[in-house]
Amino acid sequence: LAQDQPRESSARIPLLWSCLEGWPCFGAMAAQRTELVAPGAVNQSKAAQSSEAKKEKSSSWSMFRILFVLAIGVGLAMVKSGFVISFTPGDEDVTNFSKLYGGVKGNDQHSAYDADVARSFYNLANEFYEYGWGDSFHFGFRRKTEPHSVSIRNSQNFIAQKLMVGDMANVLDIGCGIGGPMRGVVRATGANVTGLTINPYQIKRGREITSELSPWMQARCHFSLQDYLKVEGLPEDHYDGAFYMESSLHCENRTQTFKEAFRLLKPGARLVAMEYLTLPGWDPKNAEHQELMRQHLHGNGAAKTPSIEEDLAMVRAAGFEIVEHFDYMDLGNDIYGAENWPWWADLQPHMPDPRRLLLPAHPYVRWMQPTILGFLAKVGLVPENVPLTASVMNEGADGLSGLGRVGAITPQYYIGARKPLK
Repeated sequence: LAQDQPRESSARIPLLWSCLEGWPCFGAMAAQRTELVAPGAVNQSKAAQSSEAKKEKSSSWSMFRILFVLAIGVGLAMVKSGFVISFTPGDEDVTNFSKLYGGVKGNDQHSAYDADVARSFYNLANEFYEYGWGDSFHFGFRRKTEPHSVSIRNSQNFIAQKLMVGDMANVLDIGCGIGGPMRGVVRATGANVTGLTINPYQIKRGREITSELSPWMQARCHFSLQDYLKVEGLPEDHYDGAFYMESSLHCENRTQTFKEAFRLLKPGARLVAMEYLTLPGWDPKNAEHQELMRQHLHGNGAAKTPSIEEDLAMVRAAGFEIVEHFDYMDLGNDIYGAENWPWWADLQPHMPDPRRLLLPAHPYVRWMQPTILGFLAKVGLVPENVPLTASVMNEGADGLSGLGRVGAITPQYYIGARKPLK
């Protein structure tokens, strides 16, 4: 069933949604998403749509049934595994979180302190991310016939290469999540990495995962509860390298966190930043772009997203010399050509292929999850917060991948910089 392109044919997508519209929980969803997932499909004549629907109704219903059963299986697996059932870290409330984005329209800034928003967001999102994406909360590229893990490994190995550090070199992972990129860099370099995160639950999970690894890995992976806008208790001019793996998206004034990295690094040490940035394809006057950006910011707990030039200026303002910079995601096209599977493709509609399928993140599965989890909440198997949070996660996935599909954003614009020797 694999297709040469990550998007479906314009006829198949409306047909699938015509099937879903028969279910009350999907009717409004289909109306909202038709234009996004099938640009140009709305321009087809009604006669052509009807003819195509008759031809493919049987096969589409079969695909729907399969995916629906899989979605139910994912939901039940969540329950069986204890997925976000007993508590939400910090007793976080998704409704209160969403109020912070109440006035956001397009690429606007939310209404709270960046670190507080990041802490709250990961209290809500961490279990969803870990269940659906793994222990590394970032993107990457790979061949369309390769599994998700290859894209994760590609990005982490790239950072390890650009840091230019060796065994037991002291490195900072700034905004480390639960330590996936840290562990990848340690495996590739042998460096002694300290991860900084604002979220206590992420430190707990990171340490639990790391405790199951070898003594060699445990000796090189460390966590520190820190606000990366004002780091406390770590030695200045001490570290041999530092990196951000998509983590600066949570702060508007990135100069401030870059200044903290500058203060902690040795003279001559390297900074590797993989940055969320708007691309030339971003059009702030385009209503679709504005709505996709609003969804991304809310659903990913993000701050206002800068342009390439704005971000480069913030790195320079912190004192760094920029050595090189480019959109890392463009490398996928250079390396794999027509075989490249874009970073956003897992989150956009596509025909499932077992070789690359990331089932919990597939839109035909995750779009069903709020409804399934809502039913489980009604019978007391999960807290009411869980289906509401699933809806926010979907909003973030749809907005971000939609921006990627139209060439408006990248999650990994690479900036390689150096702290001057003097």
